[in-house]
Amino acid sequence: MPANVSFEFALAQKKFDEARNDEEKIIALQEMISRAPAHKGGENLRKDLSRKLAALKSKMEKQAITAGKRTGNTINIKKEGAGQILIFGAANSGKSTFLTEYTNSKPLIAAYPYTTKKPDVGILNYGGALIQLIELPSFLERHELTPQIFSMIRVCDALVLLIKDGSIDELKYLISILEKQDVFVTKKKPNIQISKSEFSGISFVNDHFLKVPKDQAIEILKSSGFRAHNIILNQTTHLDDLMLLINPRASYKSVIVVSMPFTKSFKDVFYYKQIPIYDFSLKQEVTLKIFEILESVIVFTKKPGQKVDKTEPLVIDKGNTVLDAAKLIHKNFYKQLKSAKVWGSTKYPGQTVSKNYVLQNRDVVEFNI
Repeated sequence: MPANVSFEFALAQKKFDEARNDEEKIIALQEMISRAPAHKGGENLRKDLSRKLAALKSKMEKQAITAGKRTGNTINIKKEGAGQILIFGAANSGKSTFLTEYTNSKPLIAAYPYTTKKPDVGILNYGGALIQLIELPSFLERHELTPQIFSMIRVCDALVLLIKDGSIDELKYLISILEKQDVFVTKKKPNIQISKSEFSGISFVNDHFLKVPKDQAIEILKSSGFRAHNIILNQTTHLDDLMLLINPRASYKSVIVVSMPFTKSFKDVFYYKQIPIYDFSLKQEVTLKIFEILESVIVFTKKPGQKVDKTEPLVIDKGNTVLDAAKLIHKNFYKQLKSAKVWGSTKYPGQTVSKNYVLQNRDVVEFNI
């Protein structure tokens, strides 16, 4: 063991030495890098650990590709509707029950675990916005989830985590399973921008945010291939933030947690690390929250002199404008747009607005061409 390392580093190295598989080694290596000392010897140590980490991740990715080719078990569910949300939970957590109660799907439900062998799909209707919910198969504690399933998790829009009876321990377990594959639900993507520089070396903008010795931060970035870059810090930046920044596999997902009331239920929402936890019975609140985490808004349209059409609303990203909504109707429609009237978020009903007017949830818009 290198000299002058901390007790925390020694514990992380012990985890690495006792790791049963590559996933556990990766987690231990990441912790060792974050705990390595700040002196010159520590810089060399971090370089060595970073090389090992990169090699292990590359090995796992190649194994996943090979396994997929060998088994031929690829899972490709096309995104449909306003968004794609995956239902994630341990065996017997009630995923099939949730899908049945909240959507039009009728998956097989049984008292024994691992009933779901492949993803089941249902459609959740929120005020005309159709949201695709996909029930993921349960996972074994030892084998956990397949590369194909984690590929789905990485490309989905958000997650619903199911736990039994409000169990925080079960929630922590689910979060740990995700974080082993660099999928984060309790952390946000670091607000740090990276741009190429004309000059060699690494420079920091707003370095007063940096809470790591600058030399140490530079060595960490260099170990990940940064050579001539400007690092623009827009937040307080600790070592963990830098480790997330250099992790090419890191994926950040919005999440809602639902407690399945097998033996008890609660009527209020409570939180774990700012993640809302709802009781299964709060269907209206859960449905609304699922829509909200998509960062979308519903917009109704009407033709001049006619009633509002509420059968097929437009679903647009939060912050989108009248012009953005017009583009969804037809690829050439927006080019002919002269003006629009909006009911709902405007000061006056039916107020004429510009093309750049930002639409709000449940606004009614009348396009004039």
